[in-house]
Amino acid sequence: MKNILIYGASGHSKMIVDIILKNKNYTIKGFIDSYKPINTEIYGYKIIATLDGLSELLLAQNIHSIVIGIGDNFLRKEAYQNIKKISPEIEFISVIHPNAILAHDTLIPEGTIIMAGAIINADSKIGKFCILNTKSSLGHDSIMSDFSSLASGATIGGNVQIGFCSAICIQGTIIQNISIGDYTVIGAGSLVLEDVGNYKKAFGHPINCINDREASSKYLSNKKPFS
Repeated sequence: MKNILIYGASGHSKMIVDIILKNKNYTIKGFIDSYKPINTEIYGYKIIATLDGLSELLLAQNIHSIVIGIGDNFLRKEAYQNIKKISPEIEFISVIHPNAILAHDTLIPEGTIIMAGAIINADSKIGKFCILNTKSSLGHDSIMSDFSSLASGATIGGNVQIGFCSAICIQGTIIQNISIGDYTVIGAGSLVLEDVGNYKKAFGHPINCINDREASSKYLSNKKPFS
């Protein structure tokens, strides 16, 4: 089995560890994280380096593959860009829970994470470095652009387009034939009945408040409605 690293030592990363252990297709050598102390143990594995030490670690431990365990779309994109600068040839693996349900024509590209109970329906398209979290559902003929995400319980109808680096938060619902722009966040529990443009934060059931946001604005927090 290939040796791999997990970038980022968070709760999201713990779920990735669990999937890898269930699939038994990689050997986890540990975490790299630039914000927590070296040797901190996370879910049975230690943080063994910061990003600055990645090059040496890859050579020392015969590692050619990595998975990014960061839930925030913008931060995941930044992590990818930083890792590629250090190691242009590294392989970014996808991780798929054995209890996910994928249509027979589904293709999962590099870096994408599919959690337990997620459903991807017929003729949908998934971009690179996407996340489909626990029990999320992507309708037929829908498209998720690179670095976009569905949080737990998000339900997406058919023929929906989700833009680059956009996030549908916990139990958000989007009806069929809707377009969500780039860098847009749909708040937890929201119902989307009309298109939402680029760089927006929108919430309500149905959506009744739409404001502008920056690409790097945080949205994963305990403060409603963005979580």
